[in-house]
Amino acid sequence: MERTISRGDWQPPAPPSLRGKALRSFRDYALNDVQSRTLTPRTRELYERQLERLILPHFGETEVEKITTTNVRAWYAQLCPEQPTQRAHAYALLRSILSHAVDDERITANPCHIRSATSRRRMKNVEPAKPDDLARLQSELQPRFALPILIAGWCGLRSGEVRALRVKDVDVVGGWIRVRQGVTRISGQVLVGPPKTPASVRDVAVPPHLLPSIKTWIEHLPKGEAERYLFPGREPTAPMSEKALRHAFAKAKELIDRPDMTFHDLRHTAATLAAQNGATTAELMRRLGHTTASMAMRYQHSSAQRDRQIAEALSSLLKSEEK
Repeated sequence: MERTISRGDWQPPAPPSLRGKALRSFRDYALNDVQSRTLTPRTRELYERQLERLILPHFGETEVEKITTTNVRAWYAQLCPEQPTQRAHAYALLRSILSHAVDDERITANPCHIRSATSRRRMKNVEPAKPDDLARLQSELQPRFALPILIAGWCGLRSGEVRALRVKDVDVVGGWIRVRQGVTRISGQVLVGPPKTPASVRDVAVPPHLLPSIKTWIEHLPKGEAERYLFPGREPTAPMSEKALRHAFAKAKELIDRPDMTFHDLRHTAATLAAQNGATTAELMRRLGHTTASMAMRYQHSSAQRDRQIAEALSSLLKSEEK
């Protein structure tokens, strides 16, 4: 002990609250860690589900101090090989919990050292909808089916953000949609609260061609009810249900012959169209409500049409030099 002290390696014992029996196992420590975080209800439910299904079956009864890099690598090697997104999220959660254990001086170093484990390869090659597809939806579908899809496809709103819009959130004169809340479903209960992240609270400019349809839709809603949902459910005081939105989207996919599309692919559509028309990464982050550039870049896609335009632009450079 004297030699340890003289070398400067001695550390005082961790507080009893962390070394006590109640938090000795990884299960107890991890659940306590997640409960102590400031999270949205949806994120908290997601973390708890990832713990119970993917992490605790392997590490639950192990003492935090006895989790090694070898243990982590063995767990990761067999973890959801066909589900890269779940795999990346579960690893990120484990790493963050053990990082807190380092901060709490339960362990001296984080055993999670797998390179690129939190990145994920896109398993599906997303093909964004084309402007002509969106135009067809606007002209041929009833507004109650078309407008939620068009707002997602042109403005990049998430499903829960579209469903949570109120009449007062839409400025048809200035051409803005104010994203201030979102709809989530947790344990069978529908909750309306803040959007996914602080960056998701944003104002999104609406393409002018879409404003007349939105204005007409609002004019058919009861007057003087600014707090009313823009797309109400069966009960006027409730937002459109997820089932109703899926029904509307099924009609849209059939009309444009895109059975492969998901509703979330409409965010890819909005990002791609904006990027092709000159939006910078910072502008895409703001428009989509992202916190990092990498997240915004993930939603950008090239297209054969855009590649042809680039090729033609390159040829024009040569022609201008010849002149």
